[in-house]
Amino acid sequence: MASAMTDIANADVRVDVNDIEKSLSELWRGQKDGDDAVTRAALWNVVAHTSTSEFHATASETLGRASASVPQRTIVVRSNPAAEAELSSWISANCHLIGDGKQVCSEEINLVAGGDRIHRVPPVVNALLIPDMPVAFWWLGDLPNEHEDYVELLLESADKLIVDSVHFDSPADLALVARIAEQTSTSPADLNWGRLEEWRAATASIFDPPDMRSRLSTIRRVRVIAGSSNHEFFGESIESLLYASWLSAQAGHNVESSGAVEGVAGTIDYTFERRYQSNDVGAISLVEISFEDGAVASIARDRERGVLVANVDGSVTVQSVTRTLNQRLDELIVRQLKRSEGDKVLRRVLPIALKLAKRVG
Repeated sequence: MASAMTDIANADVRVDVNDIEKSLSELWRGQKDGDDAVTRAALWNVVAHTSTSEFHATASETLGRASASVPQRTIVVRSNPAAEAELSSWISANCHLIGDGKQVCSEEINLVAGGDRIHRVPPVVNALLIPDMPVAFWWLGDLPNEHEDYVELLLESADKLIVDSVHFDSPADLALVARIAEQTSTSPADLNWGRLEEWRAATASIFDPPDMRSRLSTIRRVRVIAGSSNHEFFGESIESLLYASWLSAQAGHNVESSGAVEGVAGTIDYTFERRYQSNDVGAISLVEISFEDGAVASIARDRERGVLVANVDGSVTVQSVTRTLNQRLDELIVRQLKRSEGDKVLRRVLPIALKLAKRVG
């Protein structure tokens, strides 16, 4: 006979919001040793905040897959002040086989709040966190920068804030993340930043040869092209902004509040362009770095071979694996959860990206 915990795997058991912890405890008390034994596991508290049913489903599905690699207590919140007043909850389990028929299960708690009931979300979430365990807060969609008090109240217990800046609709969202990073103990993590790992690796490899290192200080122009949906949506430019900001930080450029950039060789022109494409919207497709002596380094994606190709004036220097091999949402989340310490480089990059955002048309 299946155990109580595996009975609710991939199913929703509605419970009173005031009895969530009690209902979970009753389920675990029903577990027995033997062939049907289920192991309860959690290394993180992961809270996903959403505002739509679509994002809610995405969060639940993504974290369900991620729990196979990083066991967690998952709390998925759907909060919408414009909806009818309600506060409801249900529980389920994310169970994964670990061999010999044994299963490891992580708990998932779902909360839906609407209207004036959303003010109850922060205290309810806080009460459901497993004590003495790190807390990651994944905010799906656009950050409500117009409701900073609500965001900051929810993040009081968060060790890590995970966002996906491709959904940001204005620089104010970027500013809010930067401010949280600067003024609180919550470490920022951006899935868009994670997608740039191979672009940063390919760029760094250009400057590995001894004869290229001196050119780092002679950069005069940086051109970044990203895919666009043909709409002027700010989030489609953020991957380009983060890349350019990282390059600027690594090269020691001085970025003014106006977005003007100065290097050792003088003013550096940072240009952000968009090209219409039906997939990978917001993703970088080409980078060109021009130097004082007229040489040009470029990095481009070869989709047929699934690699990034970097070269200087036509001489191939490096290839990198394609982003499509390891850029699923759950894999990006797992990479963030497996990194316990904060990302110091991203902290340096965020204020620069905010300044360079003034160059985005």
